[in-house]
Amino acid sequence: MTWINRLKLWGGILGIAALVFALTVLFNQRQSQVASISAAVDAPASTVGSSYGGVVTATYVAQGDAVTAGQKLFTLTSVQLQQDVGNGLKPASTEAYRIDTKNGTITYQAVSDGYVASIEAEPGSFLAGGSPMAVVVADGQRTVTAQFELEPTDYGRVEQGAGARIVLPNNQTVTGQVAGVQVKTNDEGTAITHVTIQSDALTSPTLTTLTRLVTPVTVIMDLRDDGWLAGPSEAMLAFFTKIGLR
Repeated sequence: MTWINRLKLWGGILGIAALVFALTVLFNQRQSQVASISAAVDAPASTVGSSYGGVVTATYVAQGDAVTAGQKLFTLTSVQLQQDVGNGLKPASTEAYRIDTKNGTITYQAVSDGYVASIEAEPGSFLAGGSPMAVVVADGQRTVTAQFELEPTDYGRVEQGAGARIVLPNNQTVTGQVAGVQVKTNDEGTAITHVTIQSDALTSPTLTTLTRLVTPVTVIMDLRDDGWLAGPSEAMLAFFTKIGLR
């Protein structure tokens, strides 16, 4: 056998060994990840409720509209308010609504910047006191609540601060971290792990339409790697990340 053939042989053996090692590391890394069975975006939301019963006489917004703090939402005419004023009561306005005692009307306002997630108040409809009129979702921090069905051994590998990837409806992926873990039992008696994922990327203005309240997403969460390939796996993945392949 010539030296050239020997070099080709050893090159082939080393190439196959490197490929097997890379595939083994990749398999090991896949074993340290778990995908959610369901997940959705969570956001701070407030319900606009009628403090007095009455008839809705005007609506200034529709479902999905963006609103700013202080913007008018609805006006309601209330006989109950007029009666209270006639009896000598002096209801005061707040940041959530403005009371016109002369005309017996209440104009509700947004208390923060955000958008109208749902709306119940329609012009001409009667609402009893305390009835929900709309839900306004505020701009700001977004989180994702994800559910996982884990084996006991996998549950023990869930760590606070572990990495996670959030796959948005357009298949765009953003990174996040595990911020909270809770276990609940569903109606079938199965233990479901509820995980809260934080990600600063969810507040990006470019993702506004993809990160609204209850938007369905998929979460891939990292589990602690307890295998003997944990070190090589991390080193290889760090190298792939550094050169832009991951």
